[in-house]
Amino acid sequence: MGGLALLALALVLGPAGAARATHLLGGEMSYRYLDANGPAAAPFRYEITVTIYNNSLPGAANPNPNAVVGIYDRATGNQIVLTTTNYPRLARQGSTTGLMNIASTSLSPVLQPLTAAGCTALGPAQPFRLQKFVGVVSLPLSAEGYYAVFTRGARNLDATNLSTGDNDQPLTLYTSMAPALLPNHAPVFADTAVAVVCQNDTTISLNNAVDADGDRLVYSFGTPYGLFQSSGPNLPLSFPPLPLAVDYNPGYSLAHPLGEGPGNFALLDASTGVARYGATQQGKYVVAVNVEEYRTINGREVLIGTTRRDLQLVVAQCPATRPPVLPSALATPRAYTVEEGQPLTVPITATQPDGHPLVLTANSALLDGPGGYNATFNGGPGTRAPGSPTGTASATGAGAVTGTFAYTPACGDARAAPYDVALTVRDLGCGGKTAADVVRITVTRPAAPTGLIGDAAVCAQTQHAYTAAGPAPAYRWRAVGGRLVGPGTGRSVQVLWGAAGPGILVARGVSTYGCPTDSVSLPVAILVAPAVAVTGALSICQGASTTLAVAGAGPVYILTGGGTTQTGPGPFVVAPAQTTTYTVTGTPNANGCTGSAEATVAVLPLPAAAPGAAVALCPDGTAQLGAAPVAGLAYRWSPATGLNDPAIANPTVTLPNPTAAPVVVVYTLVVTAPTGCAATGTVAVTVQPAPAVRAGPAATVCAGQPVALGAPARPGYTYSWTPAAGLSSPTSAQPTYTAANATAAPMVVKFRVTGTSPEGCAARDSVLVTVNPLPPQRTITGPGFVCDSAAAFTGTYAVAGASPASTYQWTVTGGTLLGGQGTGRVAVRFAAGAPGRALAVVETSEYGCTGAAASSLSIL
Repeated sequence: MGGLALLALALVLGPAGAARATHLLGGEMSYRYLDANGPAAAPFRYEITVTIYNNSLPGAANPNPNAVVGIYDRATGNQIVLTTTNYPRLARQGSTTGLMNIASTSLSPVLQPLTAAGCTALGPAQPFRLQKFVGVVSLPLSAEGYYAVFTRGARNLDATNLSTGDNDQPLTLYTSMAPALLPNHAPVFADTAVAVVCQNDTTISLNNAVDADGDRLVYSFGTPYGLFQSSGPNLPLSFPPLPLAVDYNPGYSLAHPLGEGPGNFALLDASTGVARYGATQQGKYVVAVNVEEYRTINGREVLIGTTRRDLQLVVAQCPATRPPVLPSALATPRAYTVEEGQPLTVPITATQPDGHPLVLTANSALLDGPGGYNATFNGGPGTRAPGSPTGTASATGAGAVTGTFAYTPACGDARAAPYDVALTVRDLGCGGKTAADVVRITVTRPAAPTGLIGDAAVCAQTQHAYTAAGPAPAYRWRAVGGRLVGPGTGRSVQVLWGAAGPGILVARGVSTYGCPTDSVSLPVAILVAPAVAVTGALSICQGASTTLAVAGAGPVYILTGGGTTQTGPGPFVVAPAQTTTYTVTGTPNANGCTGSAEATVAVLPLPAAAPGAAVALCPDGTAQLGAAPVAGLAYRWSPATGLNDPAIANPTVTLPNPTAAPVVVVYTLVVTAPTGCAATGTVAVTVQPAPAVRAGPAATVCAGQPVALGAPARPGYTYSWTPAAGLSSPTSAQPTYTAANATAAPMVVKFRVTGTSPEGCAARDSVLVTVNPLPPQRTITGPGFVCDSAAAFTGTYAVAGASPASTYQWTVTGGTLLGGQGTGRVAVRFAAGAPGRALAVVETSEYGCTGAAASSLSIL
């Protein structure tokens, strides 16, 4: 039975006797190395923690506000006399000066755990207050390290097993501090130093400590310390010798701290710190526990230091209650070994046969909340108090409680010492007891490769194969003095060794869980090889070739690479389709090494030449060539004929065609990249001939006279005439125009015809048609009646409104024209008695248009 859980019983027990004015029940010391940032004379900084358990019974002395600590050199045993350079607050004990005077940093209230209602028990009471003192001291160099020592008078005088007498018997603690060359953290106890042991029963108590460095811890009982040989209750000038052990009362000893005889025993697991106590007599018993740290250095296990705990056990009569039970080691093993990255799940079920409420608590450095470990218990990552190296998580239940501890070690979590998970199951019922045990988890590194198979002596600039021997599923390789060729993650690799000299090949395995193993290496001697040099253009444009000249260990060379092999004195012409590394090998030297050299010919890509699709134009039509420009590229078109700009990516082209047949012009585009590599492309531009379109010859017609326009139609052509008025068809190649002119003056009509060839090209022509007016309808004036119709007579006749520019044709019936034919006035002699005497005239205008005959005149 151990820890604060046991105080639930202890604090309600009745006193066994009158308390005396003493107050120290127990305590422990720890330290941790911080850094080398102290002052020049004392650069090494250590944090020292003193933990004291103060008696809180009525009449006990008040807790001391300071803790005095002396520092001693382990090499000489002499005290290191501190100044304010080392520590700001100093103290003196007797004649010893230069001591740390550490102020109290925390003081708990009187611990009074609750017990079940109506639950009573008998025996001594021992309430206490937990007090801590934390200080940082700067120390000079010591090859072997230091001791930190604390002593204070006034142990409680009512200890049953110790002969404290009536003097103020000191409680003395110390911790052995490793030197700065071995940075270290002292182990820190995970439970308190005051525990209750049930009379006539077996009680389990945890003295398990956590070591942040993963050192192996060994637990053992020791004799409580009291006075120093040379200075009594005060700190001495040298340490060791160790303090004097406090004498045991008769019937008690280091081997039997709880008394002799059946039922009295104290057993301590040296590996876990789990203690089992049995006692037949009530009382208060002092026990000391030492924890030794062992670390493997250069293959040898070395004792790093020792930390001491002075604790007090209160034996009291507990109610008759069956204890809770953790699962057996067969059902739930107490030790596990897992590899880094390998998940571990440990279900833990504790039971109490009387159905009492239970709390199952796991305490471990792995339960560090948001810290570096990812362990959980009962689904929680744990809660860690400030300054505590461990965290806790709990599960609850009644009659049975189950919690699952889950942990997947990260890569790098492996260490020689196991990780402890301290399990405590507390019975919260009346007279409830506690069961405790420790589960130990050892995290190992994955198995490393056992060796490397391959050549340990190689020629410079040669390639060799190597294989790792070992169980790893994957590997990480590293070559010093060479380079890996191809992937470096498999069991085998290819290495191209470089210049002559020492080389080394290193392989590190990668486990199934993704964690690296330890590495294995193979020293490689790289022997001198004859020098071979390769020169030439090492950068070509795609499709080009280059000449590689060689010199050195000849006279015959072998060139390989890119799937080709050439042999001869060189030079070698190569035309790789892609970037290719060529190896040129010469003649072996006395070492048997063949000189070689590599030349990587970079094949630069050609730019894309996009001249565009072939186009067809009508004469003087426009089209765009090429494509959108690409930044950084230069463009040049040839010929430049018809292009608006021959130096751009997408110029426009305009071309004539004066011929009757199609004209084809082929343009070449050259695209040049910044590397100087160029690509070409061509595009054909076809210029169709202009269509042959004829509107016909000009014509002059009289009004109402039809005239044929245009020329015979060409196959596949279409036609369109404007204006369309008067045309027989505006879409015919040869329409007929019927003239109309209602005016008195000539009228000119311009006809336009557009002809479109089957290729879509159009041409136009026009023709003028002059439409002359017809003379107007006129009348004849003159005598139309005579007195004697039977007699002959002579008369003068005229055309009304006659135009002097016109000519007139007169016709006489029954008479004779006397003169004026062709003019608008004539004289006519009509014969006597002639029947049907009449006169008519037809006018022809100055435009040659003949009008209708004028109204004839009958003579009566």
